[in-house]
Amino acid sequence: MPRFFISSQTIVQDRAQLSGAEFHHLRHVLRLGRGARVTLYDERGVTYHGEILHIASAHAEVGITEHAPPATPAFHFTLAQGTLKGRKMDLVIEKAAELGVHAIAPFVSAFTVARIPDSKRAERLARWQHIARAAAKQSGSPPPEIRPPQSFPELLHSVPAPSGKLIFSERERTLHLREFAQNSTQFEALHVLVGPEGGFAPEEIEQAEAARFVSVSLGAAVLRAETASITAVALCQFLWRDIRSPLP
Repeated sequence: MPRFFISSQTIVQDRAQLSGAEFHHLRHVLRLGRGARVTLYDERGVTYHGEILHIASAHAEVGITEHAPPATPAFHFTLAQGTLKGRKMDLVIEKAAELGVHAIAPFVSAFTVARIPDSKRAERLARWQHIARAAAKQSGSPPPEIRPPQSFPELLHSVPAPSGKLIFSERERTLHLREFAQNSTQFEALHVLVGPEGGFAPEEIEQAEAARFVSVSLGAAVLRAETASITAVALCQFLWRDIRSPLP
């Protein structure tokens, strides 16, 4: 069944209005008409099933017949990613959204190459939000929150104290993620830090550890930053997510 993202604010009682890019996809790409059955989902992860009641020039009205609340996640998962150059950052956001992270927090650190001018931040954030929404739509996951880029110290300060905290470092030689997982309990929230192309500076590792982050390794191979991020997210989901409670 075709699946479309909709803001919860556009739903009134048992009616939803689909407009913008999602309406264009419904009308001009899929060429759906009155009576077609569709699935909608909103920013909270609520899924709605319904039928197209009316199509106007710029919107479609959908009658909602049933809805399902979002599945309760095993933990709230945040990927903190050092900003990457060009399409690399787009790729990380796309794949992290597909894998079901709940938030992506870009940051700028000592070895960051891709520094975003203030004049471009709103445009870049809107682009990332669009990519994340499209990826979540494909996978059936709720779209993640994309936070505005911040400095590395600001990021560390923003992480709640009770969270599980991991920083992936190619300099870590003692503790592998697998070994950490063997001795860890289930998290209510997990924050994962992955650096930019140049990784983390030694003093940044020290700052993170002082903020109660645990430095872990993905293995002996030195991975590209985008590969490390996608691998880290997939492994953390595999190790700690309750796969018996799939998303709607």
